[in-house]
Amino acid sequence: MGKISMASIAASIVMGAGWVLPGQARAQAGSSKPLRAIEGKLLEGAHGPQLQTGSKFYSLTSDSPSLLHTLSDPRLRLRDVKLEGREKPDGQFEVAHLFTVKNGKLYKVRYYCNVCNIVAQEPGPCVCCQRPTELEEIPLKEVTPDTIVVP
Repeated sequence: MGKISMASIAASIVMGAGWVLPGQARAQAGSSKPLRAIEGKLLEGAHGPQLQTGSKFYSLTSDSPSLLHTLSDPRLRLRDVKLEGREKPDGQFEVAHLFTVKNGKLYKVRYYCNVCNIVAQEPGPCVCCQRPTELEEIPLKEVTPDTIVVP
């Protein structure tokens, strides 16, 4: 067997995440509906993460475990976010992509251990030293295809 490089693993993770830039919404697997974007404040509801857009509340779900864990991260609570996904028949919003919003600018989220220099796609302890990872927000204009971020 050939060697597997860290670059190829990182590329697989990013490509597997399938995130797209805003305005490039596409249909999710198994759905012919294009993604739509909603913006609001991220909240923690009684049964998981919620998004408040004006007077409407959406219960949030995702097929991506890392994205679902990120939506429940207390460090993002009450933050302005933009979510891309689709509304399910039961009224839940299935999130495909998460962006934080600061001063009208979009950011992608990732988690980072500055001791081990390891990036992760969801909150939790570093896979190496087990210290808590730090939430980082990368300006969308600085995100490249090889940047590891939450979908």
